[in-house]
Amino acid sequence: MSVSTISLSVQTLIESECLSTNALSFAQDPSGQPQPNGSPLRILNAVKLSLMLTKAFSQCKNDGKSNHELGSLGLDNFIIKVQYSVDQSRARGDQLLSSVDELNAIASTDDNQWKLVDMGMKYFDNAQISSESEEGTSGTILQSLGNLLHAIFSPKDALVPEAQDPNGFLGEEIETAQGGGKRRSANKSLFHQLIQNGLPISVCRLLSDLIDGGANSDHSEISVDHVIQDLEQMTSLPDLFLYDPDDEFFASTIHFGQKFYGRLNELAKLLEITTVTNVGQPGLETIFVSGLPGSGKTHLVDAVRNFVSNIGFMVLTAKFKRGMEYSSKEIVTTLMDEMVSNIVRMKESGNDADVDYSRRVARAITGALDEVSLSTLVDFVPNIQSLIPQVTKKEGLGCTHWQLIFLLSKLLRSVLSQERKIFMALDDLQWADPSTLGLISEVLISICHCPEERGRLVFVGMYRDNEVSDDLISFFKSLVTVEGGNNAYVTNVELSSLSLDDVTKMIMSELRLTRRMVSGLADVVHKRSHGHALFAVQLLNSLVSDSIIAYSPMLHRFHWDQNKISTLKTADSVACLIVFNLTLLSMEEIQCLRIISCFGIQVQSDLLELLEDFKLAPQGGFKSCLHDLVNQGIIEVDSTLIVFAHDLIQEQVYEGIPLKERRQLHCDIATFLSSRTSLDFNSANERIDTVMSQLGLSDGTDSGDSSIDTSSLISTATSQINNAGPEFFSDKAQLIRFASWNLLAGKDAAEKSSFKAALHFYKNGVAFLANHLWLKDTSELCLKLHEGATFSLSALGENGPIPTYANAILNNVNLDDSLVAEYYLIGSLTASGKCKEAIARGLAVLRRLNFDIAATPNPMAIMQAIQQAEKESSMYNFSQLSEDQKRVDTKTRNVMKLVEATSASCYLVASPFLPLLNAAAVRYSLQNGVCEDSASAFTIFAYFEIFLTQSFESGRKWGNVAKTLLEDAALCPATTRARLKFYTFVNFWFVPLKESIKHMEDVEDMGYKVGEIESADMAQMHRYKYSFFGGEQLSLLSQALDNSLRSMAKSSVVLAKMSALDKDLIDTLGGVKSSNPYAIFDGEIGNRQILLNDAQSKGLNNIVEAAHLHNVFLSFWMDDYEEAVKSSDIAMSFPSAKMPGVKLVYHIFYRGIIAYQLHRQGKGEKWLDEGNKMLDQVETWVKNSKPLFENKLVLLKAEQDASMCNFLPAKESYELSIKLARDNGYINEQGLAYERMGKYLMSIVEVPEAESCFLNAHRCYLQWGAKAKADKLWEDWNLGSSTGRLEPCTTSIKHKRNE
Repeated sequence: MSVSTISLSVQTLIESECLSTNALSFAQDPSGQPQPNGSPLRILNAVKLSLMLTKAFSQCKNDGKSNHELGSLGLDNFIIKVQYSVDQSRARGDQLLSSVDELNAIASTDDNQWKLVDMGMKYFDNAQISSESEEGTSGTILQSLGNLLHAIFSPKDALVPEAQDPNGFLGEEIETAQGGGKRRSANKSLFHQLIQNGLPISVCRLLSDLIDGGANSDHSEISVDHVIQDLEQMTSLPDLFLYDPDDEFFASTIHFGQKFYGRLNELAKLLEITTVTNVGQPGLETIFVSGLPGSGKTHLVDAVRNFVSNIGFMVLTAKFKRGMEYSSKEIVTTLMDEMVSNIVRMKESGNDADVDYSRRVARAITGALDEVSLSTLVDFVPNIQSLIPQVTKKEGLGCTHWQLIFLLSKLLRSVLSQERKIFMALDDLQWADPSTLGLISEVLISICHCPEERGRLVFVGMYRDNEVSDDLISFFKSLVTVEGGNNAYVTNVELSSLSLDDVTKMIMSELRLTRRMVSGLADVVHKRSHGHALFAVQLLNSLVSDSIIAYSPMLHRFHWDQNKISTLKTADSVACLIVFNLTLLSMEEIQCLRIISCFGIQVQSDLLELLEDFKLAPQGGFKSCLHDLVNQGIIEVDSTLIVFAHDLIQEQVYEGIPLKERRQLHCDIATFLSSRTSLDFNSANERIDTVMSQLGLSDGTDSGDSSIDTSSLISTATSQINNAGPEFFSDKAQLIRFASWNLLAGKDAAEKSSFKAALHFYKNGVAFLANHLWLKDTSELCLKLHEGATFSLSALGENGPIPTYANAILNNVNLDDSLVAEYYLIGSLTASGKCKEAIARGLAVLRRLNFDIAATPNPMAIMQAIQQAEKESSMYNFSQLSEDQKRVDTKTRNVMKLVEATSASCYLVASPFLPLLNAAAVRYSLQNGVCEDSASAFTIFAYFEIFLTQSFESGRKWGNVAKTLLEDAALCPATTRARLKFYTFVNFWFVPLKESIKHMEDVEDMGYKVGEIESADMAQMHRYKYSFFGGEQLSLLSQALDNSLRSMAKSSVVLAKMSALDKDLIDTLGGVKSSNPYAIFDGEIGNRQILLNDAQSKGLNNIVEAAHLHNVFLSFWMDDYEEAVKSSDIAMSFPSAKMPGVKLVYHIFYRGIIAYQLHRQGKGEKWLDEGNKMLDQVETWVKNSKPLFENKLVLLKAEQDASMCNFLPAKESYELSIKLARDNGYINEQGLAYERMGKYLMSIVEVPEAESCFLNAHRCYLQWGAKAKADKLWEDWNLGSSTGRLEPCTTSIKHKRNE
């Protein structure tokens, strides 16, 4: 077989049967796929052939041939070239085939592979062509082209003479579609005869327009280019522009806006981002789509969503609501619940692959979250129980903002770990409240840090670019920051106006007409709408509803009067147009829309069904209206929701209701819904608490509302009454009634940790009582509303407004009832940096509660307070702690919380009132009841027993009390803070360093679980410190800090600054020159010195001390002992530097080594005394925890012996210190002991042994990751030329951590 080329005439091809086979293709054919046989295929092949013929015809015209010549052309004037595969024996070369049979023989070969590759005109005899024209043909170019094309489509049918009128239509006067007069259709018989011959309407229209100059249509201006354009559109989209639509197309009402139009570049970009995998560097794909309202953001993302859904993505979508920012968090949690619901459906599908996937996801979730976390998550993601049946919901767990971040992050990560991709889209981000934006940001950032999972999530956020807030900008920046590490890829897509081409294609697609037919209409619509997508859609729909665009049976297409459209007056904006279109609706439809608009952009189908009995429901019910509203494109309906097609429509409907009527409508809806709940159960003798306990649906049978969530119905009814507003009511009883509603709704929201929503309800409840606050019959209600508001504000971290609500309580209730308010007020003062004011206030309140706290916190008063607490404790039986906790009253618990809040301020400023306060708190707890709320006070008291009296046994005793209380305590923010204090300040002294590191990991995890993020960050900071001092590999620590610093800065800038100092130290010792841990502060702080200056100017002594200690530790390791001493002296000047803790341990240890070295360098006897002082301090600690302190004590004794020329004891102590450091896994301190021994041996001129010690120290430092330290040691002692033995001592470098 070989490929040959032959030439044949078009006439020969037409006379064959090849146009009816699937063999015909073209070199330009984009599909390249075989087509089924049949009439549609013949028509399509004929269109393709006509397209080639017309292009050749156009080429002849452009070559300058005369009109007379062109008018004389026939099919035989054109030849085509055919490429085919056939036996070489059958090939005839490049020549004209002599018969149709030969062509059919080629088409019917076994390979059946042939295609048209070229077409041109061959002049056999120009003179003959010029002199012999076919009789009956018109002399115009377009008529000649029309006749040529007609011969292709109907080669055996002669054209109908104009005099023939078989159907009786010729010359008939017909009325136009608009009824604007009559006209005569001179060629109507031709158009209809072509249709009767079985040709598609589009072909008939084109042929009749060519042959009779467009007399059949309003589009008389037709050119060869138009013909080519029509044929190209028929070829590329035959189902749309070639084949006739079914009868239903013309019978139904055209509605624009239901399909995706235009934005092809943006769509291609999003599809590429969404579906193309980044090999090697997978990252979270984050896409932000912005534009004006109605610019088509949602339609664009919907097109992407539909595509990825068909290729296996799990698709999740949600939309934030204007005016309901307080419910933003519920929208996010509902989205997560939808994700789990999808997995539950897979579990129940019966499909083996889906069932297996659901099981793997369930295992991943239970592996990531413990029982308590899952029980907490149920409040936000109820479908967790359907996926994991063993999960039970437990009351009273609560959940903070940060805890929810932790839970949702773990949940999403678990689902993503099972390899299925997720497409998550959130619309109208501009209406999300700041805390929800923060929640989304933190969840996404947590996924960014998961190398496998982040490549399986695509997040799309849509927002109006004319409503961008500072909070939204911060949200964008948070993700852009993560992008820098290739953990995420952020793409911004800005939607401008639709182009004229976009509008044209929209009209073409909906009306199924080619471009030339709609270009005039498209031009008018584009100019009037300025390319605004929603405006263009609404304008076109109004033209349809007004019958300006209507179907014409005579023309077999949608028709319009171009002149009328061009002069038509339209609205100036999309809003005005929407309002105008709404006036065309029936009263029942308008009432239906008004009621729906009162709920925002969407309403639950179940809720609307419940409202069928509502007195103001439209006549005939809602269902009778919904169908027509859907058909008109005003609303959209799915199985659970009824949604406005666009929020601009909802806005216009809602704002179109007169204010007074709108408020009454809200009130009527609210009271109707309340009748289905126990909101009005309250009677004259019932307390609010009783109402809360009896809250629920009335019976669930008479109203058909059993499927509606009770709390949702309460929230909805209360929101409706709030939209009516307190100013709409004047009756006091009604105002109290609706304030009570808000209390119940707020409490319900708070129990679900929806603190933004809770605050919204509490504030509205207060507003309803504005003129009736703190009266005899409203005092209890006022107290609960104000307490709820302070609690919600505190949970949200919004400390500014807390004093307003707290002071209102303090000014109107007695002391015992004000303790909760005092607690939140003191907490807000502390959070605002007003620690001294917080301390003064806390002490004043506690003294009113008979706390014996000295006015002057001098050492004598402090010691007396400690002794008094010790004395009273001797009369207490601590063996009954568990039972005693159960009997502690609410007041005692509130008092202990108040102590904790005041202690937090004392700690931050190192106030001497801290030991006095907690000694008094211990006494109060012993007298009134010991409980988990007392654990913090017992811990701090134990701390000061160690710090002030150096009584480690007393410290251990009181610490054990705190430990016992915490062992039985539920996990919550308060107990997490207490555990952090216990493990940091007390337990640290009695356990190995590795155990303390593990405790910090546990507290960190607890903190994230319960949302006590600052405690989690502090535990994390201590974990890094302990790991550094314990000899953890420095590069691993540096990497961990890289991942933590920026998130730490969000919750506590102070902790972030301290941790930045730690990373600076780690990277400097590690020789990482490119590191800049201060970059997280966005240019405000560039290095340690700037950080130190900033802290000094702001009086932040804890950071000033940390900066100087950083210099102590760095100078020590780099052998700059004099610089280390300067910084050490400054640090020691701060009272907090002497407080027990890890920093004190290593400060004392390093200062002792420095002191002995300076003494041996001849700096004076004072340094020997200083060294001995440090040694004595370490010696008092060693009995508490040998694994932590023994090797340090032995090394200091070696330094002491070396300073006093006790040669043999010094060597023995050095060797023992090396062994102890190795056995306890302190590679850094093993290296230090080798180095110190080497220096000592060098000083007594035992050079080979000294060099061996230096080489071993060098190995230890490299193993630790301290390259800068190792390099300095190598250079200082010229170890490159050393010949010493690598193992001079009986000890080994090998560590237990390596075994």
